[in-house]
Amino acid sequence: MPNYTQKTVNWILDIIFPKKCLDCNKFTHSTGSTGSRQASSGQAADFDYACRKCFGEIGLKNNLECVGCKRQTRLGFTCAFCDKFNKTDQLIITADLTDPLVEKILKAYKYKFIQSMVLPLSVLARRRVKKLLSKKFSLFGDNPLLIPVPLHKRRLNERGFNQAELLAENLADTYHLICESNILTRVANPKHQAEIKKKEERLENVKNNFRVKNIELIRSKTIILVDDICTSGATLNECARVLKESGAKRVIGFVLARGQFKK
Repeated sequence: MPNYTQKTVNWILDIIFPKKCLDCNKFTHSTGSTGSRQASSGQAADFDYACRKCFGEIGLKNNLECVGCKRQTRLGFTCAFCDKFNKTDQLIITADLTDPLVEKILKAYKYKFIQSMVLPLSVLARRRVKKLLSKKFSLFGDNPLLIPVPLHKRRLNERGFNQAELLAENLADTYHLICESNILTRVANPKHQAEIKKKEERLENVKNNFRVKNIELIRSKTIILVDDICTSGATLNECARVLKESGAKRVIGFVLARGQFKK
């Protein structure tokens, strides 16, 4: 009954406050359950805030890059010059943040706490994975463990959900992998990385801010570290550092986009 009641409430709210595409401003036609089924199957769909036409025009990021120097590298592997100072072995970026719709969806997901944005973003993530697999890159060859970048408890309570965790769970369900959300924890609740401009200050802001629990679960494992957005790579690299110090064999960063939002 509670589920039926919530669906009824959502249906009424959709009538009173119909949702519009963030790009073209036209009304979308997602109905919740139908949109979810289409999204999970990877087919084109009208999402709550992105119509089928506009969403279909989003392209994947063409060139992957080193997590450190941002130079183009094959499949996003960390270059030899940055390998010594960056513990993330590879960075997989899904879409280009210069795409206006990608930026709007991510902003709504990250800062307006609109949880349903995980549907279109998960479809983009699966498209990226499919493209990598088509290039014969064995992303899941050694049965990796998916771990989302954690939020501090206080920030998680404010937001109501961890956006990286929802994405990681979606990928894990799709590809029959294990997602562990309780291995990596955040010790402090520092300043938002997005508010810090200098790379040196970003590094300091996340330094020693992560801990690993259940070390036996990651020993000699490849980890796919999932986050929504990467800017300098400081958070990914700090997480990768503590994971490797705890026995992880390899850490692959998987993000939806890289860069900074426009004001």
